[in-house]
Amino acid sequence: MGFLAVLALPLLLLGISGIIYIYQSVRWLLSKSAVQNKVVVITDAISGLGKECSRVFHTGGARLVLCGRTWEKLEALYDALISVADPSMTYAPKLILMDISDINCIQDVAKEILNCYGCVDILINNASMKVKGAVQSISLELDKKIMDANYFGPITLTKAILPSMISRRTGQIVLINSIQGKIGIPFRSAYAASKHAAVGFFDCLRAEMEEFDISVSTVNPTFICSYHRQPAPGNWEASIWKFFFRKVAYGVHPVEVAEEVLCTVSSKKQEHYF
Repeated sequence: MGFLAVLALPLLLLGISGIIYIYQSVRWLLSKSAVQNKVVVITDAISGLGKECSRVFHTGGARLVLCGRTWEKLEALYDALISVADPSMTYAPKLILMDISDINCIQDVAKEILNCYGCVDILINNASMKVKGAVQSISLELDKKIMDANYFGPITLTKAILPSMISRRTGQIVLINSIQGKIGIPFRSAYAASKHAAVGFFDCLRAEMEEFDISVSTVNPTFICSYHRQPAPGNWEASIWKFFFRKVAYGVHPVEVAEEVLCTVSSKKQEHYF
């Protein structure tokens, strides 16, 4: 029996792996079909995560409105997207210049966004600003700047888009937030405070929008690694703990986060932590 059990174990693991693969493939296909032909707005589309979200939603057939602070980078992203996609299955993205921290301009930008397709089905608040430092080293001016980018900017844009969604009684609002919106850690006071504030606002918004069939989701990764922060090669790469240590030491890759955002939109999950 012991010998048979040893032989059966690899087959069992292979079967489980196959089931997981099939599940993830079906989940991925269903998620992509859920955004086909939808008008999707992505703020800070030129960031690492913004680019990956743009790629994922573009290949899913969404009608993208991409927002960013630099026109040249937006154009480069546009070229990258249309060069690899089937034009018969996708839409050419619309490009909008926007600085999410410039609160006074957001109302005008929102009108420009709505003029692209006449409505917004999915708003992805991705823009964010990070700062690291001891509490006493962060000036009040910088505190306010972080709050503008991470709190006042996203809620101002959301409020500007919201009337259109309410009138249609449909829509989705997604906040790309952080685990630091729930847990404060040393040397992240300004960032964590802004993320806590954003979570509070969007939690309240979720409850208020239920009667209008508008879903509100927050996506909360541990932290997102940059493309330049990749694990150095070593023996530990082959370890059973590879997956765990990579998440802890290097964060979640933008590709993984973008895929989780797509699945969150598809499932309309209220909060997602990973």
